[in-house]
Order: sequence, then structure tokens, then C-alpha cells
Amino acid sequence: MGKKTKKTENFKFKNGNGVEYEVFFKKPNSKYYADADGYCHDPKEKDPKIYINPYLTKQSELNTIIHEMAHAFFWDKPEKDIFAYANAVSRMLFNHQQWRKIEKDNYERTKKSSKNKSQTRGDND
Repeated sequence: MGKKTKKTENFKFKNGNGVEYEVFFKKPNSKYYADADGYCHDPKEKDPKIYINPYLTKQSELNTIIHEMAHAFFWDKPEKDIFAYANAVSRMLFNHQQWRKIEKDNYERTKKSSKNKSQTRGDND
């Protein structure tokens, strides 16, 4: 039987033009977005959303959140500008200020059962 997860409210915000976005911690569909770790819908779409891969390192997750939210606010900016901005802000917050995520169980992968653990253990376990 799978692990029960708590249903939490997704984060919502409005960009500078008053367009409301909803943020989902779910890997963007690779069929449409290749191997992207995040995706921001065009603010002209109905109910635009942002998707963030929840299985990233803490620093990569922070960078991806900043990157995708920057797209929501500055949709017309070139990708290279968004990329540079997100990298600068995430480096400052993560490396210089030592900001860290508070761990929650909201989107952890389900734990393997003890049966599966014994079958996947290697010599280092």
C-alpha cells in the first residue's frame, strides 16, 4: 500500500500585470517539455501554471523556482537574461546567505517497502 500524502494548497501569486499563477511541484511532462526541470506557461493562457521538478537538489530547486517565477514577471525577456538573473539570485541566497529549504513530506517520493529494499541493497548498504 502506498504512502499517504497530505494535500496541501499550491502556491499562488500574481505577476506585475495582475495575472495569477499557480505553482505545482510536479515534473514537467517530458513529452512536451523534454528534460526541463521547470516550466512557466505564457501569461496570456487561461489559468497559467508553473511546474517545478520536486526531485532536484535544494540549490537546483531554488534556482528553478526563481527562474520560472522570473518568466512569469518578465515573459518578454530573453532566456539568457532570465538564466543569468536566476543564477545570480540563487547563488546569493544559497551560497552567500546560506538559505535552506525546510523539509516537508508534501512531495517526497513514496518509500520503498522493506521487501523492495532488501532486493535493491548493494554491498555498501
